[in-house]
Amino acid sequence: MVRHLGIYRKIRVYKKMNELSREELLAEIEALKRQLQEIKEEKADLEIIMETVTEHATYLENQIHQKNTDMESYIQQVEKLTDAAAAVENNSFDPRKLKQVAARNDELGHLARVFTQMVLTSKTREQELATAKEQLEAVLNAVPGAISWIDSRGVYIGVNRYLAQNLHLSPDAFVGKELGFLNSGNEFANFMRQFLASSQESTCQIIESCVNDTVNYYLIAAQKYQQGKATVSVGIDVTQHKRAEEALRIAEENYRSIFENALEGIFQSSPDGRYISVNPAMARIYGYQSPEEMIAEVTQIATQIYVDPHGREEFQNLMEECGEVKDWVSQVYRKDGSKIWVEENTRAVRDRYGNLLYYEGIIEDVTQRKQEEESLKRQLQELRIEIDHQKRAREVAAITQADYFQDLQAEVANIDIDEFWEN
Repeated sequence: MVRHLGIYRKIRVYKKMNELSREELLAEIEALKRQLQEIKEEKADLEIIMETVTEHATYLENQIHQKNTDMESYIQQVEKLTDAAAAVENNSFDPRKLKQVAARNDELGHLARVFTQMVLTSKTREQELATAKEQLEAVLNAVPGAISWIDSRGVYIGVNRYLAQNLHLSPDAFVGKELGFLNSGNEFANFMRQFLASSQESTCQIIESCVNDTVNYYLIAAQKYQQGKATVSVGIDVTQHKRAEEALRIAEENYRSIFENALEGIFQSSPDGRYISVNPAMARIYGYQSPEEMIAEVTQIATQIYVDPHGREEFQNLMEECGEVKDWVSQVYRKDGSKIWVEENTRAVRDRYGNLLYYEGIIEDVTQRKQEEESLKRQLQELRIEIDHQKRAREVAAITQADYFQDLQAEVANIDIDEFWEN
């Protein structure tokens, strides 16, 4: 455009130049022709450029339109993804609504596929967790023991059905309540508070609980979890066990009293011939100062106790055959070597497989009775001899008083002995 203005100015100048020669004018015309040709070529180039620019502008316009369309679609699919995230929170997620987005081959499609898989996996895990929780609750509610969850402040998180029913409450009635809110388990509340305040990770103890004027005993085992932020406790009712223990303790005391104060000797001995336990009466019978002395000094019952060398063997044979001996009398040595007679009633104690563990029995000193029996036997023998003599005397008297004997005696008296022998 600048070049055309320059040409016009030159033409005006040349019109004024009437003084130019013909040659100069022709040269000037040739110069103008060349400039005109250049202008035509420039015009053609400009037309080509305009055509190219127009085509490019159309292409760019189409590209921009396509980009806008793609962007709108992308935004719509991003909105679908965000809607899906909101649906997860509302528990209404439908993976089919992300199917189109997940089909994309770009990052959004990858994100949609990962998101869908994550949500489906999460749903599966939630279902598995719900199932496991349901199973755990069923197990905990079936446990015949009190189970409770308590936080570090001493506040109930939850309890199982057994504990709630025993206290005539619902499990929800415990949630959020502090330990001891029923004023019926102060010992448990104090035990748990001490445990929560300690550095221990676990503990157990038998505690006493009084509900409706009924005293029960529970073995409480407690375990901290979540880095000590919560504790689970399990209480097993050991009331019957506790009562059985008390009954056993009383029975043992009674047995010990009987064992220590009995007039008869009571013992336990091993199959290899040693005493396991003896009571004071047993030690006295055998001449020992104490049960401990007798247990320590008698190491072979067969030779140190039995007078008969085969006595122990006979005893063991009877025990093996019958499992017990009753009113079995044997002669035994006392500590000083003197001999006494004892009567024992003993049984074999075996385990559940029939293996012999030990013998236990009762010993009674029957020496005096034995001596009295021997004395009685001698008296009976002497009496029998005396009776025999008296019987014979009566028989002789009876014979001599008989008529036959009197006649015979008279005949004998009338016989002349000399004449009798001569004949």
